[in-house]
Amino acid sequence: MRDPSTERLFQPINRNPKSVYNRVVDEIKKSIFEGKMSPGDRLPAERELAEMLGVSRTSVREALKMLAAEGLVSIRHGQGAFISEQDPDEYLKRFASHLPVNRETVLDLFEVREVLEPQAARWVAERGTQGDIQELASMVITTKEQLGRLRSGRLSLLAGHDSNFHYRLAQAAGNIVLVRLMHSLLGLLADSRSRSLAIPGRGERSVDEHYEIVQALLHRDAEGAAAAMLRHLKDVREQVEAAWREG
Repeated sequence: MRDPSTERLFQPINRNPKSVYNRVVDEIKKSIFEGKMSPGDRLPAERELAEMLGVSRTSVREALKMLAAEGLVSIRHGQGAFISEQDPDEYLKRFASHLPVNRETVLDLFEVREVLEPQAARWVAERGTQGDIQELASMVITTKEQLGRLRSGRLSLLAGHDSNFHYRLAQAAGNIVLVRLMHSLLGLLADSRSRSLAIPGRGERSVDEHYEIVQALLHRDAEGAAAAMLRHLKDVREQVEAAWREG
């Protein structure tokens, strides 16, 4: 069982008219859906969590009570708060249903991603180190192998893989401004990821599309890598839009 209490799991949240403890709840849910925490993990202590988020301990305490009431967190006296242990896939489906996903914002995000990330893929092919490219390829191959063995926990694996792949590719592009932009978009990326992974088979399809991207990178095919990334993002967006229309 991992203990992420020493990791930088959360970023300070901005205050707005929405009650602070509700925003704390949203932030914790997003972090779990991004694969930073899994069922059975212990949350950071109240004081540490409050410092990470830039809120009061009272707000953190109220947020944990709300999560416990939903059955998503268990509070053990003298030990702390833990992510409830249950079937990982069912758990993440519950989180996806609770995440605040704004349709217009998600579609606006895809517009931006379709500009930034194909260029990032092009840069990686042109100037990324061989080690960076091999790491991206290994990430995809390892995920495909794990998917072939897993009966449960697939959504958790897919959420973590998608987050790591796109962020690591941005880092490999060697442009610090791009990395900062991607970091700033992490919250919105969690929203779009939750929406796309709710579509049956979408996560597995994304891994296959990531494989096409890394094949172009391994051949240093800049235009091919950019085109594969654009196809991937458009495919995800189209499926998300179709799911919204059907819903």
